[in-house]
Amino acid sequence: MTRRPRIAGTLYAVSLLLVCCALRAGAAPQSTPPSRPPGGDPVVGQRIAKGISFESRLWIRGTMPSPGEASGGLVSLEMKDDSRRVLFEGGVLDIARSDHDFWALRKSFVERRFIVSAWRKDHFEDVGQFSPGTKDEPIALLDIAGAPVVLSRRTVRSLAPGDNTWRVVDLVGELRSGVQVTAASPTNGGSIYVGFDVGEWGGGLQRVDLKTGAVNGVERRDTKDLCGGPLNRECDPVTGVIADPQNKDCVLASVGLVHLFHSTGRILRICGQDVTLVSELSLSNKNEKWPQTEAFYGLAPSADGGFWAITSRALYYFAASGSKEKEYVLPALESVSGIHLSRTLPGVVVLQTDVNWAVSTSGYTPLVVPLESPRQ
Repeated sequence: MTRRPRIAGTLYAVSLLLVCCALRAGAAPQSTPPSRPPGGDPVVGQRIAKGISFESRLWIRGTMPSPGEASGGLVSLEMKDDSRRVLFEGGVLDIARSDHDFWALRKSFVERRFIVSAWRKDHFEDVGQFSPGTKDEPIALLDIAGAPVVLSRRTVRSLAPGDNTWRVVDLVGELRSGVQVTAASPTNGGSIYVGFDVGEWGGGLQRVDLKTGAVNGVERRDTKDLCGGPLNRECDPVTGVIADPQNKDCVLASVGLVHLFHSTGRILRICGQDVTLVSELSLSNKNEKWPQTEAFYGLAPSADGGFWAITSRALYYFAASGSKEKEYVLPALESVSGIHLSRTLPGVVVLQTDVNWAVSTSGYTPLVVPLESPRQ
């Protein structure tokens, strides 16, 4: 395991100094992009939070520019002719799919109420709604055993098939916060792993038990160093979590951060509280004092049982075992209805987003969407 510099502590003072110098010079801090970059789609902008392929359409959810506002618009692009349809102009907190269904979690602008809607042929139908208690805002929508599940700050709600009633489990413990939050359940269900990305301040991973509601942190620190890893909540922003295609009780998580010209990242396998390293790609020369590794900005399942991992420079394909099989240089993106994307790589769509720019100096980063995936 390579040793990493202390990002959240040692470099923090340097960060403040650089920001102050930029402000004095009349320039905006590098880690604060414009709220709506020129040319962005009028509904989702450039801050694309998630993409899913379903029924020959690419579904794209945006996020409002404010870090405190996680909802945004939802559009779809027809794969055959690039025709664009706006489904919701705002208020969508998350989207998810199963083998047969596609859902959207959105909030009502009239009252404090949240709605899960299912796509039925050519329109959305509301299949469940709820009014949460104080400080119980929804965080993520997931597919668990073919049914929609909503993870909130204080509860987990599972929608019972047929009667559209909610099974509610209170959380025992507190979930952390992040500018970006990703969540996934192992194939066998039973738990939800939640990854948090707060850039140079880390983020880390937590596990929620779906039966008891217990919330536990998941870490592994191999040394006593301040940023000892490979999974450290104070230093490691988790940028993606997916079900492990090889181990039905496990998930895979990606870590990625580019800050002050230093890159660090890895792919991890998490089974319960056990954390093992799957991949760490070196970017360093042998003589570098602080070795650098490729920063991963997301994971996605592949239709053949493997998975994709994307960085700012390349797309990688991994077999289910975790071995790196293929590497593709990221292609040039083209504007389709104001959304910058590419479909030239086999089996995936690559989208452009500035979502990571909110917490690091990464600039615009890619988002990978598998064209055929049984779970998202």
